[in-house]
Amino acid sequence: MRKYLLTIAAIAVALTLAQGISSLKSVSRISADGEVRVMVGYNPRLEAESAGELAAFVSVLEEEGAPYQMVDLFALLDLDAAGLVEKVPALILPDRACASLNSIFALWIESYLQAGGEVAIVYDAGVRSLSGSFLPHSFFAGFAGVDHATYSEDGRNAYTTGGIRFRGAAAAASCGIPPGKLDAEFYLCGYGYGRLTYPVARSRLHPEPAGGSPVEVLAEAVDQDGNVYPAITVKRHGAGRVLYVNLPLGHLKGHCDDLPLRGILRRFLFSDVELPHLMNVPGGRGGLVFNWHIDANDDWEVLDRMADDGFFPPGIDYSIHICAGESLDEPGDGKGFDAAGVGRRFVTDLAKHGAIGSHGGWYHNYFARQVDSGAWGESEIREYVQRNTDCLEKITGKKVIEYSAPAGVHPPEVMARLLTGMGMNSYYYTGDGGSAPNRSFNDGECLAADLIAFPVMPLAGVASLGEMDSELDLPPDAVRGWLDATLGFCAKERSVRLLYSHPYNLYLSVNGNDYRECFRGWLAELDSLQNAGRLTVAPMGEFAGFMLRMLDTEQVYAREGNRMRITLSNPGGLRDITVAIPAADYGRPDAAGLSVTEDDRWYYAVIEERTDEKSFFVDLR
Repeated sequence: MRKYLLTIAAIAVALTLAQGISSLKSVSRISADGEVRVMVGYNPRLEAESAGELAAFVSVLEEEGAPYQMVDLFALLDLDAAGLVEKVPALILPDRACASLNSIFALWIESYLQAGGEVAIVYDAGVRSLSGSFLPHSFFAGFAGVDHATYSEDGRNAYTTGGIRFRGAAAAASCGIPPGKLDAEFYLCGYGYGRLTYPVARSRLHPEPAGGSPVEVLAEAVDQDGNVYPAITVKRHGAGRVLYVNLPLGHLKGHCDDLPLRGILRRFLFSDVELPHLMNVPGGRGGLVFNWHIDANDDWEVLDRMADDGFFPPGIDYSIHICAGESLDEPGDGKGFDAAGVGRRFVTDLAKHGAIGSHGGWYHNYFARQVDSGAWGESEIREYVQRNTDCLEKITGKKVIEYSAPAGVHPPEVMARLLTGMGMNSYYYTGDGGSAPNRSFNDGECLAADLIAFPVMPLAGVASLGEMDSELDLPPDAVRGWLDATLGFCAKERSVRLLYSHPYNLYLSVNGNDYRECFRGWLAELDSLQNAGRLTVAPMGEFAGFMLRMLDTEQVYAREGNRMRITLSNPGGLRDITVAIPAADYGRPDAAGLSVTEDDRWYYAVIEERTDEKSFFVDLR
């Protein structure tokens, strides 16, 4: 059963039933078992209104393979905070769900931090009393070193909007931000939007007592008047540490911006806390999808040239999405790719170089215009997407499981119903820009539990090679630098990203930039990384299939004396499922049916057996 809560209404019930979690208010489970996991706290009085934010956190935690438990924060007050740290080393306080808290909870946090616990404080956590009144200072200001409750000074202006500026490339990388998401001044950017604006608090650094630990500021929020506020900070407190984030991470994920939440959680749980977890990539290796969009018959000549010029090397499997109709702008204009006619031989040849996917609804530009204007509803959209898909399946003899929207026109709820109904598992996506494959949200709700969105990777405000030429006039060495940086990010982060372009972008230029040599060289580097076992290049459907299988994998990390037992189960099979184990805390795994690799911080234990269940031990250091 998919572990994801399918509705955000009545979140406690949904989490209990859909994910097999015992009572959210279960003090006995937290205190009695030896399972290692992270806690996600919430105020039960805010449970209904914050259901969307909590659902967003749950979704990303599951997709990143992190063991977690939802916790009623008032239940924690009955537990020994210091004694809890060994098995529950981290606590997340999401936006909205923890806005109102009892002041006594600050005493519990103090004890937890002093004992070495790690706490992530997100946006408005702790800014109100239980009665709902804004506090003069947040309950957590002294721990975080940042005061994010300034209502007594700023009134209704306590919150504003601003861009997020990182303090350099290293600070951004530590928060999981890929190079293409930053402009030259290290501001977060989006495809088609350029520099992005976010809701932020007018936070201030909190006065630190003599001898206290300094606040490390990783990023700042800059409003339209140039005022600067702490946005992402880290501070030691006792033996523990506090991560503060001045962004409504759950809300952003729920409204088509997945990257801030995912990047911050990966930093907090995997870099700071070093929590054992499942990997969402096959064999624990990073991955890359290169997605070609083929729109019309002007690609016929180009595709022949691409083959002759070596752009379809062996070992590089693309996602190749085709708009199959015979027309482009209007029915009958004869400008389409005509997959059933003249374009048929190209489809047959392209199928040798990756997975063929459906690029929308038969007529590329006409389809996009009709859908975008509202002239077509769900029945028309379904008719033309089905026609496109049926045509490609008939030619290739294979099921089409990937999709991309013409001109990015993708009504989310309609397309989620349609694509899942057609048995697809993945789609190219212009939302959640620069992030990893994920179960996308819209208006605070997950669109589908079994459908994985692949956000496009931008370079500042553009994404395709053609846009890099026509809109930015980038020289080839700048494009090669971005391509190489993306590969390095995927390999280092052991995460997947999608790049896209059109075949004609390699041959047609507005400003005279020729990217063929830099792209050919990059393909060689891509092949080299793949042969070295540092990266996997595959179509999106393959990565999506693995991720969905990982999401169905049950995991338990149980401390038993001086060992930890790792138990995995999945009725769909565990082969290639990978567990990341922190080398600082545990010994190298040594069990039959495992292959183990390592880097400077982690062991990666890959299941090599064809089995549905696996249990093995690792020693505590």
